Amino acid sequence: MLTTRLFLLKIFIVTVVLCSNTEQVFSQEWNAARLNVLYGSSLPLNFSSLSKIKKGIEVQTGTRFGISLADSSKVGHVLQGFVLYFRAFNNQANIKGDVYVLPLNRLRVKAENVIGLESGHSYGYQDLSSDWVPLFSYTNVSWTDLNWANNQLNISYECGKPVSAGGNGSLMGEEPDYYNIEIEFELVPTGPGF
Repeated sequence: MLTTRLFLLKIFIVTVVLCSNTEQVFSQEWNAARLNVLYGSSLPLNFSSLSKIKKGIEVQTGTRFGISLADSSKVGHVLQGFVLYFRAFNNQANIKGDVYVLPLNRLRVKAENVIGLESGHSYGYQDLSSDWVPLFSYTNVSWTDLNWANNQLNISYECGKPVSAGGNGSLMGEEPDYYNIEIEFELVPTGPGF
């Protein structure tokens, strides 16, 4: 009975010692970054008329993201902003149809401030690629945490717009098919230590 009590006392002491150092043992403070899709997770571009095939389609309010970014104040990692990147999901090489394919650059994407990120920089329309491409960057040296409700970006899409209208070329002459592509977005924190 006495040995059982001594054993339990030893386990209790070890448990107390471990619990008193949980900050170092079980957790680390990291900066938090979150990209919230507020609407527009699936976007059909229907080229249902000859006019749309010739002129292309532009969807100016296709997707809205809320940006949440918090600085942990961990020494050596000073959060000052972010860059939003995009690419074809899983490095897909082209836009696949049931039978035919289109080059990725037929689809272009743009990110613009809606609220709270006025000092950010939009790169304008960028071609879809299998590599990461920057869409929007934001820097604020006197950092304050970002909250998705007060810091939002609008993602616009264009496809099949003629070169004369600032696009990558109309879809005239392309084979009719049901084309599908998934786009991947990545929010990357920036600042010293990243």
